[in-house]
Amino acid sequence: MKRTAIAIAFLLAACSSGMADSDPADEPILESTPPSSTATTAPASASAEDGEETTTSTTVVTGDAQFVIGDVVFGETGSIAVGNLGPDAGDLTGYWVAVHPYYLELPSTVLAAGTSIVVSVDPVADPELVVTAFELLPPLRPASGEIGLYASGAFANPAAMVDYVAWGSTSQVRFPTAVAAELWPEDEVIVTESSTSKLVIGDRSAPGPQGWTPTTG
Repeated sequence: MKRTAIAIAFLLAACSSGMADSDPADEPILESTPPSSTATTAPASASAEDGEETTTSTTVVTGDAQFVIGDVVFGETGSIAVGNLGPDAGDLTGYWVAVHPYYLELPSTVLAAGTSIVVSVDPVADPELVVTAFELLPPLRPASGEIGLYASGAFANPAAMVDYVAWGSTSQVRFPTAVAAELWPEDEVIVTESSTSKLVIGDRSAPGPQGWTPTTG
C-alpha cells in the first residue's frame, strides 16, 4: 500500500512538472528590440591620448529581410509592431507605417532576423524602448481598421506596399492597393469583436486573415 502511494505521488509530480512547462507555440514570433540601428563602442585595447576618447562604430551587414506588420494592440495606449521575418538583417530607413489619413516614417533602424520594433501611441511611452507616435498615429479600434507598411511614401502605389492588415470591414482606403499588391485577398478581413484587445501575428506564409489571431484580455 505504501509503495502504491509513493508511485501515485511521483506520477502527480511528473504531471505537474509537465503542465508547468511552457508551450513553444506560446513563444512570440518576433522579439522586441529598441529602435536603434548601430552601436558605438570603444575597443578594449584602445588608449586615450591627451584626454581624447577613441570609439568605433559597429557595422551591420544587411541582406534578405522580410519586413512585416506584427502584433497590433488596440486602445489609447496601443501599439503596432514592425518586424523582420527574413533570414537576414534589414534596414528600415525610408519605411512608413500608414493608418489613413495618418502616416509615420520609421526611424533608421537595422532589424535582425526575428526581431521587431514597437510603434506606440501611448502618451507616456519610453522613447528609449519604442517608437513614440502619440498624436502622429491614431489609437486603433477593434471595430474596424487597417494598417499598411510601405517601403516609400508612395502610398497609392501597390509596388511600394510591403505588408498590410485589415479587420472589421473591407471599406478601407488602402484595401484596393493591398489587393492589387497581392498582399491581401479580396473580400476578406479579420473578424473582430468589441472585446478584441489585440491581433497576434501568426503564420505569415500566405496573405490574409489567417496570419493573425484576435485575442481578448
